[in-house]
Amino acid sequence: MTMGIQTESLTKQFANGVTALANVSLSIGQGEFVALVGRSGSGKSTLMNILGGLDHPTSGSVLFDGIRVDYHDRKRLIDLRRTQVGFIFQQFNLLPGLTALENVAYPLLFNYAPRDERNRTAMHLLTLVGLADRGDHLPHQLSGGEQQRVAIARALVGNSRVVLADEPTGNLDSKTSAEIYQVMREVNREKGVTFLIVTHERDLASYCDRTIELRDGKVVS
Repeated sequence: MTMGIQTESLTKQFANGVTALANVSLSIGQGEFVALVGRSGSGKSTLMNILGGLDHPTSGSVLFDGIRVDYHDRKRLIDLRRTQVGFIFQQFNLLPGLTALENVAYPLLFNYAPRDERNRTAMHLLTLVGLADRGDHLPHQLSGGEQQRVAIARALVGNSRVVLADEPTGNLDSKTSAEIYQVMREVNREKGVTFLIVTHERDLASYCDRTIELRDGKVVS
């Protein structure tokens, strides 16, 4: 298995004494397509936030490609989110005043990429997710499934090697949900991007290579 994400005895305890994660050790190979399942309160969102550098562990470690993440280095965490990890959210989180193309290109502003380069990259990714003809549409002119496709494209815009998807089909009907999983799977196969997908829908988890289950902050399968 090519090195991807590893956690070693990852623990997160909040100030109120609640332990959200307890000695979580797992490995996800580069290019895997993995579902993360568990009941509400099982620690899924906490794990995703730590992997994405949005939160820090109480103890333990996270490694990307064998390199340990330093949660005390704010610049390193920002760089992690800009160049290695992309995010997909249940609520899409598109900027309403920007077109689909502009939403995908927007993160590249922070990499100081020229406008033409930003637009070329964004259009390539919109084409990848089947929206080449919707680049000039605003979010409210797109269906829920189309908005989530834009969000997938945006998650890839920094050449992300890992995409963390938190209930990406939670606001979609079953047919559209299956289509979104197919799009993510195609991106996974074509670009070798690692996907870790939080879902409550076990039938959709069947699209994945394997499933990791959390219960009370611990990996149970």
